[in-house]
Amino acid sequence: MAQHLIDPCDVEKYARPCDCDDHIVVRAIEEAELLDIKPKIGDALFLRISEEPQAYDELLSGGQYEDCSGNERSFVGLKRTLAYYTWARLVKTAPNHLTRFGFVQKRDEHSAATEFRERQVAYNDAFAIADSYARQCIDYIQSDPGKFPEYGLKGRISANRTIFRIIGN
Repeated sequence: MAQHLIDPCDVEKYARPCDCDDHIVVRAIEEAELLDIKPKIGDALFLRISEEPQAYDELLSGGQYEDCSGNERSFVGLKRTLAYYTWARLVKTAPNHLTRFGFVQKRDEHSAATEFRERQVAYNDAFAIADSYARQCIDYIQSDPGKFPEYGLKGRISANRTIFRIIGN
């Protein structure tokens, strides 16, 4: 793959405040690209965008377009969509680190760990926003099929994540 669609600093720019180490954010970006974005737009289009991002600037950055019915539409673009998927992954896993002492949560005397339930709520909220933004991007792609010949998924979007329900305290 040529490069990531966003940089670590873009997560905060496009989504929500994020103060994680860059190497952790880069890994979350990679996971979000491969597990959330690529299945929604297809391998061929994803690879083309990764190789030639400047040719897909409007898809990446968002904008306005006219849909098949002649209605004016707007969308936020794949960068913002990816930033929300990345942020969601980070909020769920960032405080945890695998060390030689096991899977631990980093803490100091000035901070308190957020409960898993609270992180799960934030994760679900961010993923719902990202899914909505992804739908807007797919609608944009489908509005001009000649512009995106690599896209062949016919608008299908599948949610590929596990749902956990927390019962009790």
